[in-house]
Amino acid sequence: MIADARELADDWESIRQGYYLGEHDETVLSCVERLGRARAAVPRDPDATMFFTLGLVLMYGHAVWDAEPEVADRASVALLDAASDAETAGGPCGHDAHPCDDDDLDGLLESFEMLLSLVAGDSEYRWEDLDETGEGTGAEARWRCPRNVAGLARWAGTAVRDRSRSPEASH
Repeated sequence: MIADARELADDWESIRQGYYLGEHDETVLSCVERLGRARAAVPRDPDATMFFTLGLVLMYGHAVWDAEPEVADRASVALLDAASDAETAGGPCGHDAHPCDDDDLDGLLESFEMLLSLVAGDSEYRWEDLDETGEGTGAEARWRCPRNVAGLARWAGTAVRDRSRSPEASH
């Protein structure tokens, strides 16, 4: 369990919504560093790795549009490293689909506050609450699937990398 998970998730959501009063870049870099420590830990805690990976995914918009170039680069590298990590990307799974397959990934971020609280083990929600179809079967397994986490990290990391390298990016 991540002791400050609720506070972190609130800060990350505030950055995504554009009303965070703290230092945005420092918060992104702190998440990058904590993700690095989570990935390097032996034994690795998959929930901590997932939590910080998804935290960076949630804040990707700041990294794309408002972060200093060095911050955007570090966020992109951390996300793409997490996406290619054998323990994150995983092998074959039995799921027909994952949330990362959704065409509206930006819209999917609306559910991340709930998702992060579920991953941290500090939630009044149930995994089935994430399933918009109302069926609920296998929602936890699909969201927790390493392929899903890798897909979300790859999407966000690529968006940050591509924007930070584009000629229109002005920081």
